[in-house]
Amino acid sequence: MTPVELLKSLSGPAALSGAPFGADLIAFCAALQKRGGAGVYVARDDKTAATARRVAQFAEPRLEQVDLPSWDTLPYDRVSPTAGVSARRCAALARLSRYDPEQGPILVVTTASSLVQRVPPVSVLRRSSFAVTLGQSVNQKELTEYLAVNGYLRSSTVREHGEFAIRGGIIDIFPPTSPEPYRLDFFGDTLETLRTFDTETQRSTGDAKSVAFAPVSEILFDDDVLARFREKYLAAFGPPSGDPAYEAARASIRRQGVEGWLPLFHDHLETVFDYVGSDPLIGMGHLAGEASAERLSQAEDYHAARLEAGEGDVRQAKVLPPDSLYLTPRELEAGLASRATARFYPSEPSAEAFD
Repeated sequence: MTPVELLKSLSGPAALSGAPFGADLIAFCAALQKRGGAGVYVARDDKTAATARRVAQFAEPRLEQVDLPSWDTLPYDRVSPTAGVSARRCAALARLSRYDPEQGPILVVTTASSLVQRVPPVSVLRRSSFAVTLGQSVNQKELTEYLAVNGYLRSSTVREHGEFAIRGGIIDIFPPTSPEPYRLDFFGDTLETLRTFDTETQRSTGDAKSVAFAPVSEILFDDDVLARFREKYLAAFGPPSGDPAYEAARASIRRQGVEGWLPLFHDHLETVFDYVGSDPLIGMGHLAGEASAERLSQAEDYHAARLEAGEGDVRQAKVLPPDSLYLTPRELEAGLASRATARFYPSEPSAEAFD
């Protein structure tokens, strides 16, 4: 049985040796094309994931690809992920929330750190979209409110993903799902023209008939979310006592590092497994398992350090437990063991391996 045939028919965990990086991905993509559904390739780090995307594009150019990076911060960091990373993550989650296997196979390239990170519920990303069509009547106030709630930043000139600008009846928006921003020109409430444009020259590059906007932040600031945040904050840390981070969140201001409170803004969190259906094909690249374990250990260490800085008092440190933000090692192993998971090894022999 060839590696492609093995992967195509895989129904549980398996180890494949003699599969160096690149060769493993080529076989994985070929099997996914034949198998259908969602496939998740887990790289050990962002650099390897970037190379994996290029290999997959070369090997199977017709295979739809989704890039799901991890936050470019350390666990319990006091700074937020960069806007570009947040936008890419939300674009990926929004696409997966609407994915149907009938649409054809889809490849998710992610990292070990991203795999172990909890994410907003599928239902939240599925309903957090705003679509407009040429000639449609659009309530501009509702559109701008949507942009503010879903993490877009207002600027004078749009240049980066997740930014928007308003000049009279013209609204420029750079959604996370698009390589170019869009310029919406209204006559009253009617969308009269819809064009893409170049961020450097600000000149139009083409016409469009419709566009769907996705969130650019995993934290949404609507009234229900803020009420939930207040309730969960009080339960976790007690009265705020002038906590500036709390006051900023209550005022819908995204203070640096607020992502560490992600569980407080949602009814519950889910995992990448919840976004890829009941029967995905999962490929754990070389050292991805070790990198996942290292990330979970790192989260425990940084949590302990933050707690110690708060004199051991969680109400003073204001940090949530690691298992509220990350999978536990047991949850991770259970998630992989219950799915068609191939662990790739470049050369090490294994009693379970298929050579």
